[in-house]
Amino acid sequence: MRMPAPRSTALLALVGLLSLVPPAASGQLIQADSLFLVPRSDHSPRGALWRSAAVPGWGQLYNGQRIKLPFIYAALGVLGYQAWSAHDDYVLYREAYQYKAWQELVDAGQQESNPKAAFQPAYDQLAGTFGAISSRPLRTQRNNFRRSRDFSLIGVGLVYGLAMLDAYVSAHLLDFDVGENLSLQVSPGPEGLGVSARIHLGASERGGSSLR
Repeated sequence: MRMPAPRSTALLALVGLLSLVPPAASGQLIQADSLFLVPRSDHSPRGALWRSAAVPGWGQLYNGQRIKLPFIYAALGVLGYQAWSAHDDYVLYREAYQYKAWQELVDAGQQESNPKAAFQPAYDQLAGTFGAISSRPLRTQRNNFRRSRDFSLIGVGLVYGLAMLDAYVSAHLLDFDVGENLSLQVSPGPEGLGVSARIHLGASERGGSSLR
């Protein structure tokens, strides 16, 4: 019998790829198409969040991160296809199970006729591939495919939510200063390694001030 394939690969790949793609450089225009051209001063994390909620990937375009779009739509496409395929298999096994379960009652003399006789083609399709099948494995496979479909739909929702979260966080990180005014030093000390951070602020930039 056909067994449902694992459904988590696309979602895990998206999480990893989104975490590896860096945000756009600070201080630049957020560029994509002219529709999404937004001056740096007018850019907002909330705008990125709502755009991503309206259309998956729009928030990434708003942030100037078009490289993330193929990963988002690949994950949505794979999970969507898996949900559709699993639903088709679920319907097939559900109809075959209902026919066979009632037919077993008819064969045992506990039922005069099969009220699900219209589903016989579904059972015949599976029986033509696997041979005669009792109702128990049909019920098990029906449940497996239903579970796979539901997990795939949950995965679609998670990818959608992760894309929104990524757009929102990346928009915040666009304001994060990673220029030469920040420094981090690790130096040995009597009690082990010591870590110090130095931040140059405004008018004190010439002499340099530090926070340790």
